[in-house]
Amino acid sequence: MLEKGAWRDFFAVTFSIAIVGIGLGCTLPLTALALTRRGFGPNVVGWMIAASALGGVCGTFLTPSVVARIGRRKIMIGCFILATLSIAPLQFFVSIPSWLMLQFLFGVSMAALFLIGESWINVLPSDSHRGRVVAIYTTSFTLFQVLGPLFTDWVSGFPQTAFLLFGALFMLGIPAIFIARDDARAHVETSSPTDANVGNPAEQVLPWFVVVRRGSIIIAGVAFFASFDSIILGFLPLVALDSGFSQSRALTAATIVLAGDASLQYVAGWMSDHFGRARIHRLCGLAVCLLLPLLHWALQLPIVWALYLFCLGGFSGAIYTLSMVASGDKFGGTSLLRIAGLIGLTWNISSAVGPAATGLLMQRFGSMAMVSVLWVIALVFLLVARDRKILINQFPTAG
Repeated sequence: MLEKGAWRDFFAVTFSIAIVGIGLGCTLPLTALALTRRGFGPNVVGWMIAASALGGVCGTFLTPSVVARIGRRKIMIGCFILATLSIAPLQFFVSIPSWLMLQFLFGVSMAALFLIGESWINVLPSDSHRGRVVAIYTTSFTLFQVLGPLFTDWVSGFPQTAFLLFGALFMLGIPAIFIARDDARAHVETSSPTDANVGNPAEQVLPWFVVVRRGSIIIAGVAFFASFDSIILGFLPLVALDSGFSQSRALTAATIVLAGDASLQYVAGWMSDHFGRARIHRLCGLAVCLLLPLLHWALQLPIVWALYLFCLGGFSGAIYTLSMVASGDKFGGTSLLRIAGLIGLTWNISSAVGPAATGLLMQRFGSMAMVSVLWVIALVFLLVARDRKILINQFPTAG
């Protein structure tokens, strides 16, 4: 699926982003539980997630120009250090403004890491293997993210050191970056219309408005999953607690969603390579819209709730994976970096608006508001995906 030398880059970048996954999986639920124990409501939890996402917006705008100047490796190392320095101090600060500022800086570091990592991975495989290669990358990230809530449950028994431990965790991502070749496939950041492969439309430098138009279904898919990911990690444990779950069981609920996401991504990538990416993309959106309204009912049923959450996570994660695959199919060179930037921007805006809206609505209407927010966003994706003209533009070879 990859050239021999490309596997080294793939495993190095994938491992470093997997560390980001476990860090995110730890910090979001730990932040929510810590604030809840201090007497703050869901609206404050939403503000924290939104602050991190707004930092991500800034990081998305800054990353391409900074990478062009000093290279991918140095930026990724610096961002791992920034992540540590923005999470560990949460152990000592008590004021909400200081937490908001640290969450903002954390979002800056996460956005840069995701933007660089995803664009790096997307240029390694050929078109015929991209679905499976990207699925391995996203699965690896999510498998590590699955461990986050489990670690949170364990570390919550040591409240005096929890944020210090999770902050230090990000430093483990640095060694792998030294293994990857910083100049490998460097045309992701530097290609221009004079490149040798300019004859390929996917490699041409496209204006921003064309990138947005051609990438509309990609943007819609990322907007849904970004909201889903942050809302599930931040609020599902609280919804589960309201449904009578213990803290340990509530954190397990979030873990099962992530496990479904991790387990089904390679299957989604394989199916998209063989049966058409648009068709599988659309079916995943339909499945999520059908499953979400059943959440509160499923949480009341033994065993069923775990199977339900596993499937919900799998279908939701597939929407994001296939959006990633589509970006590699339709864009190349500088245009690929542009769509990667839009993916990062969409992710962070959605991660800010979705949790903030969810927190405010849950404060007023209760836990059902979480389902309503996610269902509306999923429906928007499905409506975009069902537009046949958009599908033809996005996936001309898919069914």
